[in-house]
Amino acid sequence: MKSWRLIAFGVLIGLLTGGAIFLISRPVRGVPISLQPAPTPTRTLEPQPTSTKAPAQVQIGGEIKVPGLYEIPEGSRFGELIDRAGGLTQNADEKRINLSAKIYDGDYFYVPAIDEDIPETASNAIIGSLSSNQSINFPIDINQADQEALESLPGIGPTKAADILNYREQNGPFTTLDELLNVPGIGPLTLEAICDYLFIEP
Repeated sequence: MKSWRLIAFGVLIGLLTGGAIFLISRPVRGVPISLQPAPTPTRTLEPQPTSTKAPAQVQIGGEIKVPGLYEIPEGSRFGELIDRAGGLTQNADEKRINLSAKIYDGDYFYVPAIDEDIPETASNAIIGSLSSNQSINFPIDINQADQEALESLPGIGPTKAADILNYREQNGPFTTLDELLNVPGIGPLTLEAICDYLFIEP
């Protein structure tokens, strides 16, 4: 009986020892790693080339020292074109040219002599169309201009000139040239055509 207990005790000790050895010798498991999907390649667009604005090609004739075709930045002033063309001759009628007029591609400017008409094809023909006995010097003050002066502006006939005067009488003097857009019949294109011939006295 005593021997049986010893045998059972020995078996139990053996099992415990074997379990302990198994646990110690068991490899340690690491924390599982979750792999992220590979990033999707993004296609980078090639930069677009920046376009350089071509200069305006403008013709000038009449009483100018070097008439001809010139390249000048668009939006430059008529006075700059005159300087580029060598300046005015002694016969030029300076009272009938607007040095502040803006220049656009394809324009044709003509500098008249005294009592000479400006060709209708010229961009500044509106000034040349005025009779020589008129004393209208451009640009004119929009708040002082009368019916006759307003009718001399490009695209402004008797009706629009009267509408401008009526608006001025009802609303007071213009504070900006953009206010002309409030006058019936005057849109952005008309305003752009006449703004170089107008100013507002401060």
